[in-house]
Amino acid sequence: MSYAIRNTIILLVVLSLISGGGYAYFEFVQKPQIDRLDQEVTQLDSEYAVLSETAAELPATLERYEESKAFIESFEKTLFDNNNPDETFRFLSIINSTDPLEFDFVFNDSTRAGQYGTLQSQVDGRGSYRSVLNFITRIENSEPVQKISNIVITPINEVGSYGDVNFNFRLQSFYDRENILSTRQTPGVSGSIPISRQNPFYPLIRNVEPNEDNLVSVEESSLVGIGRDRVYLLNQEGRMVTLQQNDRVYLGRLQSLNMNTGEAVFQLNKGGIIELITLKVER
Repeated sequence: MSYAIRNTIILLVVLSLISGGGYAYFEFVQKPQIDRLDQEVTQLDSEYAVLSETAAELPATLERYEESKAFIESFEKTLFDNNNPDETFRFLSIINSTDPLEFDFVFNDSTRAGQYGTLQSQVDGRGSYRSVLNFITRIENSEPVQKISNIVITPINEVGSYGDVNFNFRLQSFYDRENILSTRQTPGVSGSIPISRQNPFYPLIRNVEPNEDNLVSVEESSLVGIGRDRVYLLNQEGRMVTLQQNDRVYLGRLQSLNMNTGEAVFQLNKGGIIELITLKVER
């Protein structure tokens, strides 16, 4: 065998090894990395959209804060006319009419100190976290001089009630026995004061709600076809179902579809755990 033929064969073998190695590296190393990065980009885009929306609300929130601060600093205080607990209850009912919640009012006792006195009572109830905070804030920032202490707030970890809390606190309402400081009118009620909407008691990990609406259960379904703007699945009951982008499924929505690759991506919220499930057309 001549040197030229031998060198040619060696060169062809080397080129084959380089080409095969490059293809294997791309197919088994780089391609999975690209798919993973694509999923991360999709998730980061969703997080960016949420953060952008929050940032857009910041100027209006700061403006409401300054208005509320000025309102509180300039608000005059007064005392109840007498030691009748019905007046205190009626006043709490007026406050509660704007952002309703359920509460029980229990009068404990009344103490005197010269021309003034204090009504001691207990308030227990249930409502959304926002309503409870608004209720407490308006009590302390309305005209009557009242003091809240021993606040206890506990979450309600039940499906459908994650945003609600139970609460109880001790309320001291001050009154003027000789009506020197009283205006002899219904004390003014503070308006709804903007407060934080974030509920620290809302559980990050929650129970998964049952599929009562019989929506498509992605993990129990198979993808049989993809059109330009819709997908076709056999659901958990073996029925053909058609979905478009953003249509609801059990625990989530159809996030995206790709007719070229034959893939559909679903975003599911499993009790606070976000998962992306990709289905491919079965051939």
